[in-house]
Amino acid sequence: PVTGRKATGGREWSIEGRNVLAKMQRTFGPLGMLHGYMENRTRVKVYTRNARGIRGHVEAYVAAFDKHWNLALEDCFEVWTRKVKRKAPALGTPSDVKTKEDAAPKAVVRKIEGKKETLERHVPQMLLRGEQVAIIIKIN
Repeated sequence: PVTGRKATGGREWSIEGRNVLAKMQRTFGPLGMLHGYMENRTRVKVYTRNARGIRGHVEAYVAAFDKHWNLALEDCFEVWTRKVKRKAPALGTPSDVKTKEDAAPKAVVRKIEGKKETLERHVPQMLLRGEQVAIIIKIN
């Protein structure tokens, strides 16, 4: 790390300790508890939101976080609800488009209640944007 560089105005500043990993260690309050969950490898349940309420939840281990509550998660099990799609599938397949079967984890429909369906999937790693986080709960 670079130390002792001159910034504009003649003030001394240091880049040392200004990365995400160093800032995670200096947190306190709710972010400090999240750091404890990360250090102890405690599984957490993160409730996610959409524009009108709770979208679903993710059960995972916290790998990293920042002050905006952006979360890097590992070994994620995601459950969410959405409106049932009533579209008819397209007939045939386009000849110039190559489909990748293994590109994204497959979501499995668990139940359908009226106009809502509940889906779930397993994702090895996930980056969850902080504005989507509603609440974080310790599981074990």
